[in-house]
Amino acid sequence: MLSIAPVRSAGGAAGYFAKDNYYTLEESSEASAWAGEGSADLGLAGDVAKEPFEKILNGELPDGEKVGQVENRRPGLDMTFSMPKSASVMAYIAGDKRILAAHMEAVKATMSWVEKNLAEGRKDIDGRKVPIRTGNLVYALFQHDTSRALDPQGHIHAVIANLTKMADGKWQAHHNSALWKNNSVIGSIYHAFFRERIEKLGYEVTPAGKHGTFEIAGVPKQVLELFSQRRAVILGKALELGIRTVEGLREITKTTRDPKLSVGDRQALGQEWIDKAAAVGFDGKDLMAAAIERVSRNPDRGIMARGYEAVSEAISSARGLVANFLRPNDPLVDRGLARLTQSPVEARAQLAVASAVRILSQREAAWELNVLAKTALDLRLKGVTIEHVENRIGSLLGKGALIPGKSDRHDGQITMATTPEALRTEEAIISEMEKGKGAVEPMVAEADAPGRLQAEARVTLNAGQLAAAAMIVSSRDRIVAVQGIAGSGKSTMLQAVVDLAQSVAGVAKAEGRNVIGLAFQNKMVRDLEEGAGVKSQTIASFILRHQHFLHHPQGPRFEALREQMKNTVILVDESSMVSSEQTLKLEQIANLLGVEKLALIGDRQQISSIDAGKAFALLQAAGVAMARMVENLRQRTDTLRTVAGLADHGRAGQAIKTLGDNVIEDKDHIDRAADMWLALEPEEREKTALFASGREAREQINTRIQAGLAAEGTLGSEKLALTIYERVNLTREELRYSQNWREGLKLDVMFRTEELGLDKGQYDVVKVYKNGKIELADGRRRIKIDPQRLSPEAKDDRLGLAEPKDIAIHPGDKIRWTDTDKPRKLDNGALAQIVGIDADGVTVETASREQVVLPHTDPMLSRLDLAYSLNMHMAQGITVDKAIAVMSAFERFLSNQRLFNVMVTRVRDALTLVVDDKEKLINQIENTPGNKTSSLETTGKIDVDARKGQLHEVVDFDPGDFPLDDLAAPLDGWAPDNPNPEKNGERAKPGADLKAPEPEEIDFDSLPPLPERTLGLDL
Repeated sequence: MLSIAPVRSAGGAAGYFAKDNYYTLEESSEASAWAGEGSADLGLAGDVAKEPFEKILNGELPDGEKVGQVENRRPGLDMTFSMPKSASVMAYIAGDKRILAAHMEAVKATMSWVEKNLAEGRKDIDGRKVPIRTGNLVYALFQHDTSRALDPQGHIHAVIANLTKMADGKWQAHHNSALWKNNSVIGSIYHAFFRERIEKLGYEVTPAGKHGTFEIAGVPKQVLELFSQRRAVILGKALELGIRTVEGLREITKTTRDPKLSVGDRQALGQEWIDKAAAVGFDGKDLMAAAIERVSRNPDRGIMARGYEAVSEAISSARGLVANFLRPNDPLVDRGLARLTQSPVEARAQLAVASAVRILSQREAAWELNVLAKTALDLRLKGVTIEHVENRIGSLLGKGALIPGKSDRHDGQITMATTPEALRTEEAIISEMEKGKGAVEPMVAEADAPGRLQAEARVTLNAGQLAAAAMIVSSRDRIVAVQGIAGSGKSTMLQAVVDLAQSVAGVAKAEGRNVIGLAFQNKMVRDLEEGAGVKSQTIASFILRHQHFLHHPQGPRFEALREQMKNTVILVDESSMVSSEQTLKLEQIANLLGVEKLALIGDRQQISSIDAGKAFALLQAAGVAMARMVENLRQRTDTLRTVAGLADHGRAGQAIKTLGDNVIEDKDHIDRAADMWLALEPEEREKTALFASGREAREQINTRIQAGLAAEGTLGSEKLALTIYERVNLTREELRYSQNWREGLKLDVMFRTEELGLDKGQYDVVKVYKNGKIELADGRRRIKIDPQRLSPEAKDDRLGLAEPKDIAIHPGDKIRWTDTDKPRKLDNGALAQIVGIDADGVTVETASREQVVLPHTDPMLSRLDLAYSLNMHMAQGITVDKAIAVMSAFERFLSNQRLFNVMVTRVRDALTLVVDDKEKLINQIENTPGNKTSSLETTGKIDVDARKGQLHEVVDFDPGDFPLDDLAAPLDGWAPDNPNPEKNGERAKPGADLKAPEPEEIDFDSLPPLPERTLGLDL
């Protein structure tokens, strides 16, 4: 794993790192060493002595020149590369010192990439300090062997001085932003380098968490746990305190960190490790001997082979992936003779990059090149390192299979890319909009529209509502848009449009127009029907019903449908949540069938689509006929109106400050919010919603409130234990990799999947085999599948994995559905309440006050969850009188401007915001717009976002917020939710007051769940 922290003190770091006889159990010439182009330029080489090291950290060069001598100067950064526990065990207990050399090679290779790609200085350009890539760092490597608990833990500190040399020869402070931003990218690069070298030593490896982490196969879990004392202490403390979040675990890590224990007799310590392992029957000698034997049988292991041998080896190691490799119509892999001249690792690199492009493209129209490389490396294909991946990316860019973004950097570096397909989709969206301009006769003359609408409206429309409604009914353009801020009364406006349209005779329909409402998922469909009074369905089901005519526009059915659609008005609600692909299909169907009006209604400042694109904003930038609704009708106090207005303009920091005393800061903010709600009187609880930005906070609040209600006797005494299933966040391409499957998961098959021989239904994942095959069971039989047989070119969401979670329900519990049962009107995301539990089943009262009895075997009892708290994705579109909202500074992708906007605009009368760190949260939100990317914008062909300086960030959708049947086209539905949260890398706040610590052996991304999900998360 990789950790990164500021060095707080030059003298302290020099005294800590540059100590004699500390680095390894045996003296090593590489115990410390200067490295980097900057070090070489300064004549720093060989072992690192304390005095010159301290001077460098203080900004003093060997010739006496002093650089960056400003107040509160930061000496540098400590990047710590820690071997997997199994590698430390094999190096220090089994005695395979080859591993230590391989580790140093991997770190040096990683740091070489970091220096070339992320080393930056800043230059004054037109009064702004802009980053300029320098390609040089001054750093020292220190090799250590123990954790704080004196367990074997091989790790290397790369201590980077706050220095870099600019192109003009001037030394200045190093700009660390790129290092912080890309630390998870660096981690993936390091793990790939080390994994490749471990495999060359003859070992087999197994995946072990995020960012490409792995363990050496054959080292027993019992041994790994035996030498993970520090991990046990942290998890034990978490259980004691009831800590449930990753950030909470990190806080425990800091607060329970003892000073480094004195090693004393290092030889005795090493023998103690060996004896400790022997006590459980492990010495590692056989495992090491087997690895050495593998290498001796194949001395050329890892050396490139060519021709037929290369292809055979690629087929053997990549299994079903080679089916995609040989696919003639895949533009992302080579064809013909070019395939036969590749080495095995080059072939695998092609497959890795092709998969990475598809993984990222499902969620984003464009992405950072570093993120593309990381995604490819994290697939863990044998021998593939950053060098192979970047070569392949360069090749795809060179031949146009990938399209480089326009550089917005002063040094001209290209950091973003997109695909020709994404670019064509966005160009087609604009083209279809242009096709519809002036294509229809107005429903009502422009001059008559306001009067007719006010006459038909059930309430008096304000100016914004009237203008929007008039534009829809009187525009000669087929495709129009209404941009309305949250709380501007869009439903009331749509109701007037529906009433007028249904009363005005059409071209061939004297009794009035057909009006169809479309929404993203089933709960939104129900809300649209109730709010606007229009019969509605999901966007996906509408597209499914009509898209075949896009390919076969002929025949009696087509002609009859065209005649019908001449008199049809389609109203699309929450259009910001519609992907580019779906928007394009809606436009194409509307133009092909001659739809009278396709009106897109939404707010581009709120939550964006789950899949790629921001089509609603793109159409606005491209000049679609549009009306704006800017009057806030929801908030009933001056403070909340001000807060909502500031949030809408991206000024979250000022909005938070405007809330004043209604912002409560508490390190235990999640529990504090739950306790505040529990302290309310029953009638106030009914008026007060609880919002949480993320899944972990939501679960923690739900658990605490349920316990509180049970303790006070509000819930019934009956109790039913349930195993429920929550969606796992995977793209279509990720489902093709067995490493993303595990025993105990549930597979949802939306419709017949020929490649796997699976019928629609649910299957238990029984076993994941080393060869990549998956064994499933459906209650009657067992089936073995190869997920690699899934087509990489499929665009529909047919499969979804869900993980089990144990909960209990009582009469009185508030729940929400996580799936849809249309016949019983149980909609995903809709709220309900448990009113009884008996031998017949569970009686539930739905939001419409209807009671439904679910037998104990009813599948919907596994598709629900507690709902005392909702997150922002569930909240969009609802209105409440009061709310308590939780936001966390450490949730880097969930604490963004869009989700903040949704949160503060839901509430009419009173909002209390409970946070862990107010200033950090403000900084986090203001630097994280939460915007989706656009291909046209990335390539500089259009300016989609009005506000400048916004980063391209990935909105972190919470698995389970929407069901597969709401998003997958065949069943009105789609698939799991979010893009990879690590897509832009983890980013810590530069200059944070952190101590440069000895690395913990706690990798929070790869720890297993605690017993009985005590923490409520996978650590």
